[in-house]
Amino acid sequence: MSIRVNENNFQNLDGNIQGNKHFYYLKVYYEDTDAGQIVYHTNYLKYFERARTSLLNLLKIDQVDLRKNFNINLVVRKANIMWHKPAIFNDTILIKSCLKYAKNSSITIKQTAYRVCDEVNQSELLVTGTIQIVAIDNEFKVKRITKILNNKFFQNK
Repeated sequence: MSIRVNENNFQNLDGNIQGNKHFYYLKVYYEDTDAGQIVYHTNYLKYFERARTSLLNLLKIDQVDLRKNFNINLVVRKANIMWHKPAIFNDTILIKSCLKYAKNSSITIKQTAYRVCDEVNQSELLVTGTIQIVAIDNEFKVKRITKILNNKFFQNK
């Protein structure tokens, strides 16, 4: 059996960038929840990570290439998370990411999770976070990422 792959089916898997904001949608599955069908609190860190990876994919910044060819690893240095309301099983969540600031070897991203409601253009705030990403080499020494920071998305306002 052969399956025909249509590239259009995968076009929006990484979300989209509008201006200086990245929007990434995901569905809450049963595996994301506890016995009460409420999303386990640490899963929001996973959701934020998926959104940041998708943002880099859209910006054509290949993390595998960075590590393999430039000895650069992008790792979380600091995370400040505030939980406002829980998501539940089968919710659709929107993760909005935008630059807070960037300099030399680090990028700080503000990320917000919203429940997408049935009403048109309605959403409910769930979680806010500020995540600092730092570039390190394989010996855990900080590395400059000037080329990445030259990308328009990472330009300080």
